Amino acid sequence: MRCPRCGAELEAGSIYCNACLQELQIVPDYDPLEELVIGQEPEEAPEEIKEQLNKEPVLQEEPSGKKPWQSKLFWQLLLTFSAILICFGAFLVFYRSMGKQNDYSYQLKKGKEFMEAEQYEEALPFLKQAQSLQADMEGGDTEPLRLLAEAYAQVDAKELAVECMKDAISTEASVRGDQYELEELYLELMELLNQTKQTYLIEKVIEECEYEDIKEKLLPYRIEKPTCDKAEGTYNYYITLELKAEYGTVYYTLDGTEPTRDSIRYEKPIELTEGENLLSAVAINKKGMVSEPLVQIYRLAFKYDPDMDEED
Repeated sequence: MRCPRCGAELEAGSIYCNACLQELQIVPDYDPLEELVIGQEPEEAPEEIKEQLNKEPVLQEEPSGKKPWQSKLFWQLLLTFSAILICFGAFLVFYRSMGKQNDYSYQLKKGKEFMEAEQYEEALPFLKQAQSLQADMEGGDTEPLRLLAEAYAQVDAKELAVECMKDAISTEASVRGDQYELEELYLELMELLNQTKQTYLIEKVIEECEYEDIKEKLLPYRIEKPTCDKAEGTYNYYITLELKAEYGTVYYTLDGTEPTRDSIRYEKPIELTEGENLLSAVAINKKGMVSEPLVQIYRLAFKYDPDMDEED
């Protein structure tokens, strides 16, 4: 090929003439087949190709350069995963809670811990559950009932406290019948009656005891409320009061306060003074059992007699 300007021989693929620096225009090779094709009408495309051509092209999103945590999808996945974790955690907590709820040892242990901390109200639910669980087990453990009795006594539910101790005695008698354990339970019941000021039930407990050797050991715990030889009321003359009590020593006060071992010990008739005298007396035996108090009011009111002044 030669340069159209200076006629110099050109190298293949040159853009400029090396001789005259003329810019060369590259003319594409002539293709007669292309001319024939251009003059023909295109054949009709198959239906499948038409459908594909008619479909809207799917544009691929170009990367925006955002960080993964800046995308909406990332946060949606994170929230979903967090919700799954929370639900799973809640399930585990519920499962463990249900397991502990039905675990006798755990319930008893928690009840004892609250008892040792003197948190008696908090101890009651655990001890009740422990008792309920052990009732369905073979054998019988009296410890929950004994602890329940103590807890009820501390919260002033004295009737429930006594019932728990009686149930403990009944359980021990029906399951094992161990004489030593039964004796211990009866003695605990005596102390409980004294603690809750229900010593008036001691006589009945002794009568209902089916074990003669135990009954014999319970007799020293008997105690009765003191009695007085004069009824309470108003008197217009000086009186003295005589007190007595079976199974114990009498202690009394005349100001209405509750008697104790530190109060006046009754040894001779009590002389009352003019005005109001509020007698309160209890009996205390050698086992420390304290009876119900005897409470009576005596008024000594002397009428004024003017004739007495004239005689003087």
